[in-house]
Amino acid sequence: MHIPKPSSTTRPRLTTLVTMGVSATVLLTVLSLLILVDHFALNYARREAQQRLQQLSWQMRDALNGAVRRATGDVQLLSSLPGVRAARSPAEVRQALESLQKTFPDYAWIGLVNPQGVVVAGTQGELEGADVSGRSWFKQGRRALYAGDASSTALAGQKPLSGAEQWRFIDAAGPLMDADGNYRGVLCVRLSWGWMRRLAQTMLAPAGDQQYSADLFVVRGDGTVMLGPPGSEEHQIYSDSLTMARGGASGALKETWADGHSYLTGYARSGNPADPATLSWAILARQPEEQALTGARALERQILLLGAILGAAMALAAAIVTRRLTRPLNELSHTIEARLVTTDALPTLPAIQPVDTFHEAQVLSRALAEMLRNEQHHLDALRGLNEKLESTVAERTREIARKALQLERALGQEQSTQQLLQERAAELRAILDNAHDAFIALDPGGVVRDWNLQAEKLLGWKRSEVIGQPLAAMMLPLPLRRAYERDMRQLAESADGATTVLSRRVELALHNRAGQELPVEVSLAYVPRSSGHLFIAFLHDISERKQLFASMEELALRDTLTGLPNRRALMKTLPEALQRANRSGQSCAVFFLDLDRFKQINDRYGHEEGDELLRQFAQRVRGAVRKTDTVGRLAGDEFIVILEMLANDAAAQEAADKLLPALRQPFTLKTTSVTLSASLGIAVHHPDDPQDIEMLLGRADRAMYRHKQQGIQQRARR
Repeated sequence: MHIPKPSSTTRPRLTTLVTMGVSATVLLTVLSLLILVDHFALNYARREAQQRLQQLSWQMRDALNGAVRRATGDVQLLSSLPGVRAARSPAEVRQALESLQKTFPDYAWIGLVNPQGVVVAGTQGELEGADVSGRSWFKQGRRALYAGDASSTALAGQKPLSGAEQWRFIDAAGPLMDADGNYRGVLCVRLSWGWMRRLAQTMLAPAGDQQYSADLFVVRGDGTVMLGPPGSEEHQIYSDSLTMARGGASGALKETWADGHSYLTGYARSGNPADPATLSWAILARQPEEQALTGARALERQILLLGAILGAAMALAAAIVTRRLTRPLNELSHTIEARLVTTDALPTLPAIQPVDTFHEAQVLSRALAEMLRNEQHHLDALRGLNEKLESTVAERTREIARKALQLERALGQEQSTQQLLQERAAELRAILDNAHDAFIALDPGGVVRDWNLQAEKLLGWKRSEVIGQPLAAMMLPLPLRRAYERDMRQLAESADGATTVLSRRVELALHNRAGQELPVEVSLAYVPRSSGHLFIAFLHDISERKQLFASMEELALRDTLTGLPNRRALMKTLPEALQRANRSGQSCAVFFLDLDRFKQINDRYGHEEGDELLRQFAQRVRGAVRKTDTVGRLAGDEFIVILEMLANDAAAQEAADKLLPALRQPFTLKTTSVTLSASLGIAVHHPDDPQDIEMLLGRADRAMYRHKQQGIQQRARR
């Protein structure tokens, strides 16, 4: 008997193929991660840096505005002191001014100037007798509160101070009236520049990490840098962010500065150009773009290094494991190769030893051993054919009997297979009936062919009621029914199109037997059969998921302290209110409420009492307006009221007149009872006004600030 020789072509070993496959998988994974990091992490890092710089510019703007407000407020406070208004000698005035200077060391000089522009009294006796009638703060301060920056030139008669920075000042001035309302002169508070330098250092101190370090610029109206990194002060700069900040905008952007480098810049504007008591300066916070993206770049390098290490480790592990698993197969292949080169002259064929390492190798070795034993038996029979023909016939007879036995066993095996298939079908039915999701099988015409117990519980129809019935007529709304019938026709005409429509999850709203709408998640699959094909669908009830998402969205739009809509909800509600006002042709008003002296109450009685005061304040505002009006908490002690369907502007004022007296009633806290007022600003939106919520809120904020200033002046006159 001729046995073919083994082929001389060498095929790759299983160990090599598995190792190469694992290495390629790790390489593709690492490349995919690098692409994702480059696309998402860099964009995320850039957005985070821009938001951080924008917040830094806001903080600097608020701090600058607060310092100017404090200085102008101190001017008003000094103007209302009896010791200043009715002072009979410069010494009495000087004593009051020096007392305030000790309280606030950042005040470099405080002085009183008579109507002719001559300094009557000054702290430490400085500039007394000097003529300052040519100063801007004197000219502007005679009429109203004024704030402005002083030039670097020293005042006449003042000794030079050490360091150029000490000659930078912010002047706050205002008129001084006696008890009869007669003009007596101008009070000036000169704020030294050192406070701003310390303020900038304090804001930049948490950003000591090189990744988060940034530069702060305070730029005057003419583009001159008042505060900035070394070498930039007293120089003019030009940038897109500076232009936008001068226009009153705030935000962050990516831009290229004059040095040719790309920066991420946050910008804001302090003060109000229309208010002489504020400083209208630009605040810029910048950071080199490459420095802001340092973390994302480091993450790329770490992923690349980790991927290389992981790929090498997994390739080595795959080679070791595969070598160990393929060792019995190699031994078996060597034995088979030895058998193939054996000549027919040998009386006995080399034996194949059983391999007991794992099941596949064991079955293969036993099958080959059995084949060799059969072949050896046939060779012995052929050799005995020449000696005895009767023995050969008997051997053939025994062989036929053995084949008949094998055939009988094969028939029995076929019967066992049929029984096993029936058992598997019963198991499949039990699995479908006990599945957590509803199961529906449809033929190409959309007729129900199968329906499990979960489908009965979910939709209400029994299996016996729906088998043979069209699915669309029972549970799909009319719009979905038409789309379903169109898709079923397309799938029936082209089975290849099933792969584009199926194998995906969709959310639908079905109708159950009671006619109730039921949100479900549907997974479709295409099953080819010898007599056509079936469509199977698994339906998962997502009602609880929908309710959970709705409750989470409701929590995200509520203020946790007062239960009122928060800033996010207000920013969503206000545009809708403006659109309704435009459609209805009626006006809409926004109230901006600020609780007066809340900080003093909070500092004196503690944060818990302050929180209780805010809760009672919110309830009182809510009870003083209509149920159709929206009351929300913007931040801290600031609240917003949105009034809709107003016949005219007077209706908004009437609502405010009703609200303010209610807020002046005492608030009963846990440990005390307090009485305080609120400042209210009104901004009315007419149907033909532009839908600019930022402008509307700004108008309400400025109106509230004017109301607050009027209240302070009234208390000062009393």
